[in-house]
Amino acid sequence: MNAVRVRGPLCRVACVRGHRLVLRAATRRDVDAVVRLEHTATLTEHRLIPEIAGRRLDARSARRNWRRAIASSRRHLFVAARGVEVLGAIGVDLLVGRHRLAHVRRRIYLHSLFVKPAARRLGLARRLTRLALDWGRSRGAVQARLEMAAPNRSARRLYESVGFRVREMMFARAL
Repeated sequence: MNAVRVRGPLCRVACVRGHRLVLRAATRRDVDAVVRLEHTATLTEHRLIPEIAGRRLDARSARRNWRRAIASSRRHLFVAARGVEVLGAIGVDLLVGRHRLAHVRRRIYLHSLFVKPAARRLGLARRLTRLALDWGRSRGAVQARLEMAAPNRSARRLYESVGFRVREMMFARAL
């Protein structure tokens, strides 16, 4: 397998614990690896919020979703890779409000942050999040939003460390 060429302003190269890591826009070659990451994350998410998150991932639908994100001008998928091995990923969508009363006309929505368990604690999640925020800024977005499972304290620390603050709370209850 050949290494993916690295180009563009939204590409970062980092040296972490002796490993050369590249943070870049995903390509179609990365889709299967991202789906595998998503599968692992689905199991973790189900443990955090079992009443909302499913136990299984529809891999076919996930592949289609990520291929569309790669081809879209309003959606993006970034990956962190060591050589051809994908260690992490994050999705970001540009949302444009057209209504005249919209307070925020251009914002981004961050989602699907996955990091391989063996690659955690290397700062990949923070670097991917910053890369997604830079992509949003370059598209004229003035606000970023995301959702996370309330019991996920690690995610909360990460998001607060890059400037996110709690704005809303969602409650759920069995009926």
